[in-house]
Amino acid sequence: MANAHPYVFVHGMMGWGEEKKLYKVLPYWGMVTGSYLKKMRANGYEVYAPSVSPLGSAWDRACELYAMLTGTTVDYGEAHAKKYGHNRFGMTHTKAVLPNWTPERSIHLLGHSFGGPTMRMFMELLEYGSEEERACTPADEISPLFVGGKGNLVKSITSIAGPFDGITFPHALPFTVDGILTYALPTVASIIGNVGTGHVYDFQMAHWGITAVEDGVRYKRNMLNLAAISKWAKAKDNVFADIHIDRAQEINANTHLPNAYLFAVTGNGTKKNDQGNWVRDSIMFPLFAPFAASLGKFGDRTIAGIQINEGWRMNDGIVPVESGLHPKTEPWVDYDPKSKIPAKKSVWHSLPLVPGDHGTVIGGSLTFIGKKGAKRFNNAYGYWMDFLANLPD
Repeated sequence: MANAHPYVFVHGMMGWGEEKKLYKVLPYWGMVTGSYLKKMRANGYEVYAPSVSPLGSAWDRACELYAMLTGTTVDYGEAHAKKYGHNRFGMTHTKAVLPNWTPERSIHLLGHSFGGPTMRMFMELLEYGSEEERACTPADEISPLFVGGKGNLVKSITSIAGPFDGITFPHALPFTVDGILTYALPTVASIIGNVGTGHVYDFQMAHWGITAVEDGVRYKRNMLNLAAISKWAKAKDNVFADIHIDRAQEINANTHLPNAYLFAVTGNGTKKNDQGNWVRDSIMFPLFAPFAASLGKFGDRTIAGIQINEGWRMNDGIVPVESGLHPKTEPWVDYDPKSKIPAKKSVWHSLPLVPGDHGTVIGGSLTFIGKKGAKRFNNAYGYWMDFLANLPD
């Protein structure tokens, strides 16, 4: 069934969009089953999967998503750029992904992993804009994203294994290890982003001076800009900062409930062992096992007002179940779409748990290899696309 409302898929941390060559080899949306977007288009759906910064903060990624959809230059905001110490403007997109984006063609947003917090920030800026940006930017220079009043451009949000309240993994690490990881990935990005591979995979960190863009030339060498890497790591304007529980609560406290249909689904690939910890179950891909074990033994405590309990130890190898169900600060209901109970706007609908790991929900399970497995994955997504298509306006 075709839908008048386009679908926009937002990838997570270290993900990639459909325009990258990597997508042709390993489609982010579909993984081992092949590109799910291609299958949707064959059935008459209008779908898009743009690339945003794999390591960017929810704010920066939201700004990048807006520029891609509207065909404009990325504007991170004058106040935001000054606060965190990066360039205000980023890449210029000469062609809009959604040239006819109107309330009548409002979009369904679907985001995996950190795509969940990205969508929430995106919706916040569309609807309410930014008071800080309006206060410091002349009216004729401000990005329309920061003006607000555009919430009716989004019909629904579906968070797929998104960490609404952060994850416990960085809190389990020694401070030095957490710091090393924060510096390691932008260092890798600095190398990869300056050797001409952006068309394959792009970290989109040019506004930090980490990946190269100068005078429109994308791959001018500037390898290992250590000052820029250090600034990025210390600024706390990145995905590592945003997935800490305390930072997630700061974001949640300043995020309003959007007037859209809101859904969230997450998975569990763990089981409880004899010691009372949650560890990898057979359905989880082995590479997730160390992360699952770390999350699964994180003890009861309170972080930034969030009570860490059993639900936080159950996990998909990356995201604790409790963090993926709904934001703790907003109204929610358990919801089974097959119940035929109408969904309501401005309420989070927590869908039944998916048995699997963090990759299962985007087609990354070995059980999906082969025609039968691929059909099972495609049918599950097809059901949800049809469900969204039938939501009343």
